[in-house]
Amino acid sequence: MSAAIVLAGLFMGLIMKDDLFGNSFLWLGGLWILVPLTLLLGLIALGVFLWKRRIGKFLSYGLAIGCSSIVAVQIFFETGVWLNRWRVDAVESYVARAVPILDQIKQKEGAYPTNLPTALLGEPPELLRDYGDYSADRSSFRFEYIDEPAEWAGGEGMIEFDNTNLEWKDE
Repeated sequence: MSAAIVLAGLFMGLIMKDDLFGNSFLWLGGLWILVPLTLLLGLIALGVFLWKRRIGKFLSYGLAIGCSSIVAVQIFFETGVWLNRWRVDAVESYVARAVPILDQIKQKEGAYPTNLPTALLGEPPELLRDYGDYSADRSSFRFEYIDEPAEWAGGEGMIEFDNTNLEWKDE
């Protein structure tokens, strides 16, 4: 049963990957209930086990389920963090690959392309494609995307890269 609860946390993290950080507060609310409830059940189980062994077994199962639920919530969060890191790494490697190609185009044509040359670069990763943009003028270009976890961590959530300073910024 504990393994099923822990696996449920993993699967929920995978299923809710797009709305993961929006739903995190619901899970945090669950933690505020699960942790004290688990501790209370553990103390009751210990007391009852010493007093009457019949109810102690039932409460011990409750303690195991409570601890499994806490582990499942933790796995849910870690799954979301891992998935987001993977998506951000895909954007960063795509942009690192795009910079020299865009610079070559500017050298040949005198300006950066206004549309991303997907024939040379391939399709952009999910964060750029669905939540971001590429823009350029004659002398500069810029990639930007919205990253919800950066917004939840206190930033604005708009991550940008432009070729003038060659670094990522959390606006």
